Amino acid sequence: MSLTRNGSKMSRHGRFTNSQILDLKKNKIFPQSSKHSDSPTGIFMSASKAPDYGQAHLLNNDALKNKIKEKRIQKSIDTEVLLNKLVTRVESKIAQSPFKKKMLAINPTIEIPSQLKPYSLTPQSRISTFQIQSPTSKPRSSSQNKRIEIYYLSKLQKAFDSNGSDYFSRIYREHFHQTYQGLNHRFFPQNNNDYNRSNKLTKKCQQQITLFFDLDETLVHCNENPSMPCDVILDINVSKNQIVKAGINIRPYAKELLKNLSKSFEIIIFTASHSCYAEKVCNFLDPEQSIISHRLYRDSCTLTNNSLYTKDLKIFCDNTNRPLSQVALIDNASYSYAWQLDNGIPIIPFYDNKEDKELLDLEKYLKNMIGTIDVREFNKSHLKLNLFIDQRGPYKVLENLFGKQQQPQ
Repeated sequence: MSLTRNGSKMSRHGRFTNSQILDLKKNKIFPQSSKHSDSPTGIFMSASKAPDYGQAHLLNNDALKNKIKEKRIQKSIDTEVLLNKLVTRVESKIAQSPFKKKMLAINPTIEIPSQLKPYSLTPQSRISTFQIQSPTSKPRSSSQNKRIEIYYLSKLQKAFDSNGSDYFSRIYREHFHQTYQGLNHRFFPQNNNDYNRSNKLTKKCQQQITLFFDLDETLVHCNENPSMPCDVILDINVSKNQIVKAGINIRPYAKELLKNLSKSFEIIIFTASHSCYAEKVCNFLDPEQSIISHRLYRDSCTLTNNSLYTKDLKIFCDNTNRPLSQVALIDNASYSYAWQLDNGIPIIPFYDNKEDKELLDLEKYLKNMIGTIDVREFNKSHLKLNLFIDQRGPYKVLENLFGKQQQPQ
């Protein structure tokens, strides 16, 4: 109801004529006068605080109080009737329209009652049954909030961001510098005949990706002194008249890794070590000779102009038997795969740390490679080794990799 100053309805409960206005607080009657008016029509506006006519308990007129009470009761009844009619219409609409199906499509857990209860304005209102929560409003799980881990690069970034002094942070930073130097150093075969070398290895399953594994510092480590603690001591026949005892540390999960991967990949050991030593280590890792398909030693490597033994995968690959698109080399020394950069997969070196879990991360990365049309594209998109080749310095490589300037430690 209007409470405007120029209308006749100056109260929400009744009408008063312009000739008189009751001041029930002071029990006075004021005649209409321009003295008490601020409008042309002479409607009363007292200079003092206007009386409150909206509270029934201030009225002394019993008849007016009863009338106000009746109106309030009637208004409450009318409101209740209107609301019940509205709910009844909503109920019929739901039953006759596809709204129910839409609600179930959004959230199948919604329960729509067959009969609606009488309307209630309490917090337990039946309308609360129809509240729909968006799937996006659910709290994110810890796995969703966790940063996506990328093999090698995630730990490398963490090592530089934290500048930690722990063992693995230092190893990652050192390995980064070694990888940078190995990929930015120009070298070529010492013997020109190596350009045309070819050694086509037989392959049992043509559909499998071939994994070339380095041996030393990738799967095992040979101690310089056999008296140092080790996992196993092997007798190495250096010559017909000389046997050397070698203390070998086996990288954690090395045997399990080779066994698991052999089910989906072709496994080849490719090492720059002498065959007399590497053969004994391979026999220890694969005693039944059922996991490793081929074993390649130093004589299969290519000697470079700076006396490095690198691994040219083209010698063992061709388009029909073992294409480069289906070949990868896992090696801690980056110069080993410098000639086929996108076929290379880096790994930090292993010496004797039993907390090393790099092979577990490597296994996850390699299993995600299954079914890949071109291994080189897969490695390029994940490892980004092409960004390591930058003559401006290693700090530029870090900037290109992680998108921020950072001085290498």
